[in-house]
Amino acid sequence: MDKVKKRFLFFSIVSLIIIIFSLIAPYLTPNDPYETNVLLGKLAPCKSYPFGTDSLGRCVLSRVMVGAKTSIFSALVLVFITFAFGTLIGIISGYFGGIFDSILMRFVDILLAFPSMVLAIAVAGILGGGLINAMLALGLTAWTTYARLARSHVLAIKEEDFIKAAKINGSSKTAIMFKHLLPNIIGPLVVNATVQIGSTMMGIAGLSFLGLGVQVPHAEWGSMVSEARTCFQLAPWTVFGPGIAIIITIMIFNCFGDSVQNILDPKHKAKG
Repeated sequence: MDKVKKRFLFFSIVSLIIIIFSLIAPYLTPNDPYETNVLLGKLAPCKSYPFGTDSLGRCVLSRVMVGAKTSIFSALVLVFITFAFGTLIGIISGYFGGIFDSILMRFVDILLAFPSMVLAIAVAGILGGGLINAMLALGLTAWTTYARLARSHVLAIKEEDFIKAAKINGSSKTAIMFKHLLPNIIGPLVVNATVQIGSTMMGIAGLSFLGLGVQVPHAEWGSMVSEARTCFQLAPWTVFGPGIAIIITIMIFNCFGDSVQNILDPKHKAKG
């Protein structure tokens, strides 16, 4: 097994472990993540509270563990939805072309003219706080990347001989799009999706930090950092816990995305 495959296998296993851990973490917390006790507020890390406590006396470690499910799965769900929707739109647009394609691409250009995070903040501000609204705000522009990528690949292969042969054999347009075009363009789209997991997670955490995502007292890494910033000088561990969790998780998913890109690289396939 070469280095590329080993790297892919390693980060696939680590990413899977993180996902499984986030599912079972609420059952493994050393303390109640929502129990408050002002007498234990801003307690330094100790045996009973390995990550210390926040200003309300809540166990930081327990809240980080509970927040993992929200932070990770909200990003995974959003990436999956935008991947599916954007790919569908891109395939349809590229295959049929014409006025529909022109109008859709101009709409995509308009969305891409705005910085994605700035537009997400504006949309989330209009919709109001909440995880669903934050995901809608981020998803407003996230699908455009997949649509453009799918469309460009469809345009490149829709005139190939095997597509013409499928038409001659009487295959329906739906069959051609999803049985012949999709399997031949799925690789780059999957690579893009895996790379986007980390940035999506950061986007959700950023909106929660600004008060436009997950609302307190619900545990989510971005909102935890936002809550803790007021007492950072007196109790820095309240920020370090969720902050380090964000950094490590995003780094792992980014490395996983890079390993997927390498494993699907045509040069590597040729060597294999």
